[in-house]
Amino acid sequence: MNRKKRRAVFQKVLLVLNLIIAVGLLLSYTAAFLSPAGFWIIALFGLAYPAFLILNAAFVMIWLVLWRWYLFISLILIIAGWSYLMTYIPIHSSPDKKVSEKQIGIISYNIHHFYGSSRSTAQSIPENREKIIDFLAERQTDIVCIQEFYAIGEDFDETFKNFTESIRMEQYHFVNYKKFWNRKKIVAIATFSRFPVVGRGYLNMEGHSLYAIYTDLLIDSDTVRVYNLHLESTRFGDEDYNFISNLTDPDKETPKLTEGSKKMLWKLRRAFMIRAEQVKQLQEHIAHCNYPVILTGDFNDAPTSFTYQRLTRQLIDSYREAGKVFFESTYSGKLPSFRIDYILHSDEFAALSYQKFNLDLSDHEPVGVVLIKNR
Repeated sequence: MNRKKRRAVFQKVLLVLNLIIAVGLLLSYTAAFLSPAGFWIIALFGLAYPAFLILNAAFVMIWLVLWRWYLFISLILIIAGWSYLMTYIPIHSSPDKKVSEKQIGIISYNIHHFYGSSRSTAQSIPENREKIIDFLAERQTDIVCIQEFYAIGEDFDETFKNFTESIRMEQYHFVNYKKFWNRKKIVAIATFSRFPVVGRGYLNMEGHSLYAIYTDLLIDSDTVRVYNLHLESTRFGDEDYNFISNLTDPDKETPKLTEGSKKMLWKLRRAFMIRAEQVKQLQEHIAHCNYPVILTGDFNDAPTSFTYQRLTRQLIDSYREAGKVFFESTYSGKLPSFRIDYILHSDEFAALSYQKFNLDLSDHEPVGVVLIKNR
């Protein structure tokens, strides 16, 4: 085979690979529209969006170097998914905002029961608790939304009295993920505020743990509803993480590989489907709310997911509006990181600033936003 033919064969192989990767990117776009309740496999493509994006961009560069029109295959697909790209690369205009208006500072933080980055560091709970309290006290923000708030050993009134005094916030609302008869055990979603609490409630699905609380706050004579979410987790355990880390181990047997893959896929499928139902219920609840809305929390889902896309039909993502770091990640656990913690708001507000804080005190990092009123 002469050089010219080898070059032609090589380009055909590249083209086939490009088409496969292009289809993968196209399928990742559909994850935002198809509910995992009926098409859960598509949700996996949504998770893989960053990888498909990078690979398609690489093919654009390859075809550009080879000077072939095939570059338009991936280029057109990347441009077609511009709105998805903006959830990872926040390119936005910076219109003048009246910073003299009343500002509302908000922090959302999944503190992982004060365990630190993993449960194996549970002995450091007191130390982590103090560091997290110090961080929140130093920020002097107005609203703090916490997921996985954990305390045991004293009456919860005493626990929250001490905690609110430490972070200098008198108002709070919490609900345990599950009902406990023991008043000395707290495993909860909790919202703390400098503003008066004038209403409260929670959302859950029958047969499952609580996934959201809402707190109505009186802010400058207006009532604002703050949703604090912790949507369904994949619930991966140490066995699952060990399976992932050992995938390249040549000594692993195929049956174990198959068994481990099926187990993880089942957990992903379950989480995708439950989150789809949670979001459906949450959307209906927001639609019937007569107040401006701020929605925060751990979605356990990426920006190209059905979860995110459905909620941002009603609300504005403060990261897209005011974020500055590309491909921001809020999860620092063992799996590849994503932005899964969010602060959204209704159009009565505008985001003046957005920040992710690098604390390394949990398997999540806190995110903070400063909002101002539009009207």
